[in-house]
Amino acid sequence: MKKTFMILGIIILLLALPFSPMMTEIITAQTDPIEQVKEGDVIFQTLQSQQSPLIQIATRSRISHCGIIVMKNGKPYVLETLKTLVVTPLDKFIARGEGGKYWLKRSGKENIKIEYGSYLGKPYDLAFKFDNGKFYCSELIYDIYKNQLGIELCEPKKVSDYLMIGIDKLPQIEMAMKKRGITMEQYAVAPVDIFESDYLEDVK
Repeated sequence: MKKTFMILGIIILLLALPFSPMMTEIITAQTDPIEQVKEGDVIFQTLQSQQSPLIQIATRSRISHCGIIVMKNGKPYVLETLKTLVVTPLDKFIARGEGGKYWLKRSGKENIKIEYGSYLGKPYDLAFKFDNGKFYCSELIYDIYKNQLGIELCEPKKVSDYLMIGIDKLPQIEMAMKKRGITMEQYAVAPVDIFESDYLEDVK
């Protein structure tokens, strides 16, 4: 019962947030993704998970998850963070998203080849911290673009820059932050920061 009320409270807060107008244009799963994706493309979605509403509230965005396209045996996969870092067939990644909808972005670099083997099996970063051998979804994209492609997609922000004043005092937010060891002063990158990067353009 408590969990139900907590989820309802999150939904109410989420509906009250002003979303970015950039989020209104959606590429749907009805568009054939196999023909249009390239290695290095970044794919975004609203993930259907308990954590997703919290990310949406904190970042004022519909986007709560992202991954990067890699090619394996000539077929597109998504390198992403779940419990560990894995490669997921593109169609399965899209199907997991809310309504099968996704956003696709691409950099201006040509012939991108992502070296992803060293990332596989790395644990998910519940604390959202840099340089701890763990990764969350947008940190993974940030790290690959910066270290492999020489592009810093966005400027990391303090956690306090994401949260509305006082929202960290809400019981469900405060409890989650304390449990994970997240502080207001640490730096992070959110999926929407990657989405809004000047170095990425929409793929339609």
